[in-house]
Parts: sequence; structure tokens; C-alpha cells
Amino acid sequence: MVAEDIRFPSLGQSIGGHLTTGAAKGALAFVFAWLLTLVSKPDASLGHLAATLVFSYLIAEIVSAVIERPIVIQRNRTQPGGLAYVLLPFSASLLITFVATFGITKDMVPAKLITAIVAVLNAVKIILTKSWVPGPTPEKDQEMFNEFKTMSKEHFAEDVERIKNQARESTKKKYYAKKERKENTE
Repeated sequence: MVAEDIRFPSLGQSIGGHLTTGAAKGALAFVFAWLLTLVSKPDASLGHLAATLVFSYLIAEIVSAVIERPIVIQRNRTQPGGLAYVLLPFSASLLITFVATFGITKDMVPAKLITAIVAVLNAVKIILTKSWVPGPTPEKDQEMFNEFKTMSKEHFAEDVERIKNQARESTKKKYYAKKERKENTE
């Protein structure tokens, strides 16, 4: 497949996807932060911790998408895999989270706590999605799409034919009914 024929998601679409997963991770992080405030008594309020989570996830997910973009384009895959693809966004999100939390709370304990929560959630996401493993090449993607299209045509061929026949019969009935009404009025 020629490189010009390959259509990668735009940067905006990539950022949108990152923000969506970031919202899910942020909600889980908030639950964990709330549970930890019940167990330990950090100097920061739950509102400050929530604000740091929202701010840090928003910035970290946008930065992650921007960091991943050149790797995606260079390797010519939507999921290129490799250590750089995994570790650069992961490290950036931890740094952003730590700086944001410390900047808002002005305390090292909540900064370490929130950074640890974010690190665990991001590590779980990386492990579940196996981000280090390269995804299919564009050629393989196209091949899988063509196989799916062929399979769908074969699977639904009888239904399509039945629907076409019903449509033909319905159209024919309507035509003759209309023709009969015109003849009766004349």
C-alpha cells in the first residue's frame, strides 16, 4: 500500500480518543484518591485532589497524543508499539501529574500519592492494551477489512435478496394500483 493511500486518524481524533480514556482513568483515579483520603489524612482536600486529577489528565492526555503522533507517522502504523511509544507518554503523564499536583496542593505527600495512582492506572492500561506490541500494518488492516466485507456479503446475501424481492413486489403492486386508479377515474 502506498503511503499516500494510508489514512491515519487526525491529531484531533487521536486527542479525542486519549481524552476519552483519560476521563475513564480520571474517574477511577478520583475513586482511589477518595478511598485513600479515608485511610490517610493528606493535607490537601478532596476538592484539590480532584482538581489536580482533572487538570493533569487533561494536559497529560493531550501531550501523550502529541508525543505519539510522530512515532505513528514514522512507523506507518496506527499502533506502532515499541518502548518509545509506551514509555515517552507514560513518563510525560507522570511528570505532568506530579508537577500539577504539587503546584496546586503545595505539598509533596499528595503529589506522590496522586502520581502513584496515575502511574498504576496508566500501567494497567498499557498492560491491558499491550501497547508495546506493534499493531497490524496498513496492508494487513486493508486485508482484514476486505475479508470482513466479503464475509458480510456472503452472510447477508439471502437477506439482501429477500429484501430486494419484497421491494420489487411492493413497487410493482403500487404501480399497478396507481395505474388501476387512473383507469377507473377516466
